[in-house]
Amino acid sequence: MYRKLLFIILITLLTAGWKHTHAQELEYGGWVGVANYFGDLNSNASFEFLGPAGGMFFRYNLGTRFAFKNGFNYGKVSFEDAVSEFTYQQSRNLSFKSDIVEFSSHVEFNFFKYDREKKQHSFTPYLLTGISVFYFNPKAEFEGDIYALQPLETEGKKYSRINFAIPVGGGFKYSFTPYWTLGLEGGFRKTFTDYLDDVSDVYPGLLAGNGDPSLANSLSDRSGEVTDPPIGKQGKQRGFEERKDGYMFFGISISYSPIRMKCPKPSKIQPWK
Repeated sequence: MYRKLLFIILITLLTAGWKHTHAQELEYGGWVGVANYFGDLNSNASFEFLGPAGGMFFRYNLGTRFAFKNGFNYGKVSFEDAVSEFTYQQSRNLSFKSDIVEFSSHVEFNFFKYDREKKQHSFTPYLLTGISVFYFNPKAEFEGDIYALQPLETEGKKYSRINFAIPVGGGFKYSFTPYWTLGLEGGFRKTFTDYLDDVSDVYPGLLAGNGDPSLANSLSDRSGEVTDPPIGKQGKQRGFEERKDGYMFFGISISYSPIRMKCPKPSKIQPWK
């Protein structure tokens, strides 16, 4: 039910954005930065495994206080139990890495009046929220090879690699000319899945592994690589199902507005200062 509701919200935001494309000021740009994951492996909000990230976006300035932005974003996230400060996680010995491909729609609220044509109003901090749909594919290295974990059903469950998230964050933007804008932005994504890291519930016991039971069982319980005996007994806690995973993007952006500014009346023409 919640997925249908989020889909309706996403379509509504997209429709609203395109409806204003020709009526309002349009910017297009790109950003580069870092991505970070939070979840069953990174349970202490560590930033030890920052990965590269970047993307492209379109922004529609709806007056001086609000803006609507569509973005296509990419990031790499990962984590390892081995670096955890918790003994249980060190014994669990799981790890993962994943690409995240995201399409997002944000609404920005400007703290200050923002007008690229006027230097005194050419900068502002802002808050953002909206909705994102993203693709992920957790993988792990085992005996020198990389394996996708979702097809192996390491907890005996099948989950979708496409999910929704709610972005919450903020940033700062500064128009150093009426056409060019620099920005700094960070946004946390609260997802609706607990399988971003392929860890969620309990150890399932013996697995069929979608045709490869040996590999599936080896990647489901990797505690035997660091402790004897292994800890992965059937029904024993493997993750924290009630806590959904999350990720964040942080980066610097530059954008350009190709829309010609409205021509003021001759008596009202003022230099950009």
